[in-house]
Amino acid sequence: MRGLLIPVDGPSAVVGVAGGGGGARFLRSLRSLIGAQRVERFRVTGRWEFWVDEDGRAAGKAVNEPATRVARDFGVPFSFLGTVVVTGVDDDAEGWRSLSPGQADAILRRVAQAP
Repeated sequence: MRGLLIPVDGPSAVVGVAGGGGGARFLRSLRSLIGAQRVERFRVTGRWEFWVDEDGRAAGKAVNEPATRVARDFGVPFSFLGTVVVTGVDDDAEGWRSLSPGQADAILRRVAQAP
């Protein structure tokens, strides 16, 4: 499954997320990409979900300015901490969806915009 990795520092990139149908393999892949023991998701739009470290604040992770800026463009009023992985939304029991190339490009353009 295709997702988008948005680190605190460094370039964002399209990444593969194993086990896109959900389940333990999917969560292990996200935890590895994010560098977290537990992850949680936030629906940012009707098409995108941001996956983050559930314990980011307690772990002292820095504000992810690029991901926060993208989310605020869609009305999310708080800051994201640490690395973020963006996936398509799970609207049914089939699991999460891969980002389309167009979705990934749209997010990358927003991430690249100066504050």
